[in-house]
Amino acid sequence: MKKNFLFTITVLSFFLTLNNSVAQTTLEIATNEYNSEQFSKAESTLEANLSEHSKDPVYLKLLADAKHKQGKFSEAVKLYSKAIKYDRENPILFFNRGAAYVFLEEYKEALSDINIAIKMKPDSAEMYYYKGYCLAELFKYNAAIEAYNKAISLKPDYAAAIYNRGAAKGELNRYEEGMQDFKIALEKEPELVDGQINLALSYLGLKEYEEAIKGFDQVIASRDANLGKAYFYRGEAKYEIGNKEEACLDYQKALNLGYETADVNIKNLCGSNKKSKRRDIDITF
Repeated sequence: MKKNFLFTITVLSFFLTLNNSVAQTTLEIATNEYNSEQFSKAESTLEANLSEHSKDPVYLKLLADAKHKQGKFSEAVKLYSKAIKYDRENPILFFNRGAAYVFLEEYKEALSDINIAIKMKPDSAEMYYYKGYCLAELFKYNAAIEAYNKAISLKPDYAAAIYNRGAAKGELNRYEEGMQDFKIALEKEPELVDGQINLALSYLGLKEYEEAIKGFDQVIASRDANLGKAYFYRGEAKYEIGNKEEACLDYQKALNLGYETADVNIKNLCGSNKKSKRRDIDITF
């Protein structure tokens, strides 16, 4: 399931009272480094004095955030957990740990943390967005749609949430509704990842093959990361309208670009000695 996926860690803008002025300077330096996107430097600054602040949730959170930004998600989870031990009333700690779990693809743990965060901060559109993402990854698409609806009600221009809601609807074969969400999302954010190909896939799901082909043509013309996938599914659409020769050319182009699913179609559908019967279209988002 392809979905737009964005993540922003918010650094708290306040500090707890620290033990001494030197420690405060360390935290301020690390915060400036973090805000300047020097995440490795911020990590080093904080770790050099960690033994003195091992029970300070603000200090621990900033270190976890710095590790998170560098893709050190398991380490970040451990630090968020330690911070939560000393501050269980901060929804951002639970939310950020949940987001780290998302990157580790531990969606049940992520959902648990995000639900706790939502109870403490029920007005956060971003938290509902992540809840929807986790639910979709757990194949609970109706519940995911409800979460995205809540995110959108809190933030009407939330293009990523509208887009992901469309993807969840697509997984339920609600292609027409999903397509409308993709269109709205793309109007708000034209560069949204995978937007154009999902529109084309929606037309394919609706068996509007000519429109699907036009959509895949646009993706192919853009030469983006979905090029192989676009060739494959354009082949699917062409096959459905009886243009087997061009479909097989598209399957071969998809395979040449590393889209390995095309190999099955080439073996089963292409060539003079192959049967005309094909497998069902496999729409993916």
